[in-house]
Amino acid sequence: MVTKQANKKKVTPIKHEEKVSEASQFDIMVSEQISALPKLADPRPVNEVDMTPIDFDAIIEDVTNVIATTPDQYKCIMFTDLVGSTQYKREMGHTKGFMRNRMFCDICEQGVGRHNGLVVKRLGDGVMAVFETAIDAVLAAMLITQSLDKERKKVKPMIGKLDCRIGITCGYVKEIPGIAKDYIGHAMDKGARIEGIARTNQVLIDEIVYGLIHTKIRDYSDDIVIGKPRNLTLKGVGVSTLYEVSPKERGLVGSLGYKVRHLFD
Repeated sequence: MVTKQANKKKVTPIKHEEKVSEASQFDIMVSEQISALPKLADPRPVNEVDMTPIDFDAIIEDVTNVIATTPDQYKCIMFTDLVGSTQYKREMGHTKGFMRNRMFCDICEQGVGRHNGLVVKRLGDGVMAVFETAIDAVLAAMLITQSLDKERKKVKPMIGKLDCRIGITCGYVKEIPGIAKDYIGHAMDKGARIEGIARTNQVLIDEIVYGLIHTKIRDYSDDIVIGKPRNLTLKGVGVSTLYEVSPKERGLVGSLGYKVRHLFD
């Protein structure tokens, strides 16, 4: 008969040296795993951290000088946006999201360049561009939308649908000098608001652009269609009269022809 005492396993005490060795190995393994993580704490002693107050007077003087010495320029402004980019990145990952954004911005940049425009900056999922003439901005927008429509089925299996919004206005702006060119002015704000209020795959222009192109557009009457004016309120800007422009073969967004053509997109 085996007693309970005999069933008990003999416990061998771990020597202190063994404990230290195992602990050291664990520390090394953990440190290798976390070595690539960002260090959130400042390694410098508190007395070495530079907490000198920022010189606001110098900043104010610099900004004032830039504004005062920069002449106004009359430009046509275009903003483009890739619809659903944030949701796409959340669902498909940032790598495919970057591919999608990059492809869209490349298409916009080529369309702008083909019609004498300049992409001032990429906005992640869109671009901000300037043109010397309103008709060039409209023609660039038409080329971008036509290109997206033409290749929609080809790229959809790779990076999903490439739907866009485009807003165009004209006005006086100031070019801010620096390593990266930029512009400021009411027209910049208005262009962004027009793009933001556009429907999916819609190109909107305001009354200023319409006034500049409505006679010239007759030369393109076989290729471009303009919708009826709509008075819409733009946040922070006020009421503006907006017109949709679209390639004629594509039709205005919301029209029966457009819906039929994009029924299976």
